[in-house]
Amino acid sequence: MDQVNLPVFHVRDTESSHGRYSDDIKEISFSDLVKFHGHACDGLYRGVYALSAAFKVLFPDRIIDRTDIRALSRNSPCLGDAVSYLTGARVRFGTQDVLNRSGVWYMLQRISTLDSVEVTEDPDFFPSEISDTETSLPGYGGKELSVMLDKLKEMQNRWIEETFLRTKPEEHYYARKIEFKWNEVPYSNKGIRTDILFKDVLR
Repeated sequence: MDQVNLPVFHVRDTESSHGRYSDDIKEISFSDLVKFHGHACDGLYRGVYALSAAFKVLFPDRIIDRTDIRALSRNSPCLGDAVSYLTGARVRFGTQDVLNRSGVWYMLQRISTLDSVEVTEDPDFFPSEISDTETSLPGYGGKELSVMLDKLKEMQNRWIEETFLRTKPEEHYYARKIEFKWNEVPYSNKGIRTDILFKDVLR
């Protein structure tokens, strides 16, 4: 499968549990995300493309500061994992949340500046045939369900290989700056992210 158009991300973090900004910039590939998420699927591919488009607006220097982002997405395992890994946003620190809104989209906000970006997918990009098959799965059981699961995976893989990977992120994912107020509803187990408290301390 040709993955020439898959973006590679460059991220900035802190150097230790209570450390300053690290001098090193790390590189994250799609393969890294697959290891974190567990598998390569259309949702992970689409999330990566969407985030690539968003980061170009939010971080013009192409270095993603994983200490300084809040992220909102649909409650999808694939979309949620992609944004958490690439941004450092986490539910337990109050920097990741979900919204019951269909489709592939993200809202990202730089905490330090409140600069915010929304990215959405072209509504005609993902085939309705695949979406309809996904929706129909609960209606099957036994051997029929097994057959349908195989059929769905084959449809998804064919679309990824024959369509998705022949495109570039900016062709079907649209990012724009927005005014956005983060919902500060408390999460009952929210903690303090100690590894970024002293990131700006001079050496």
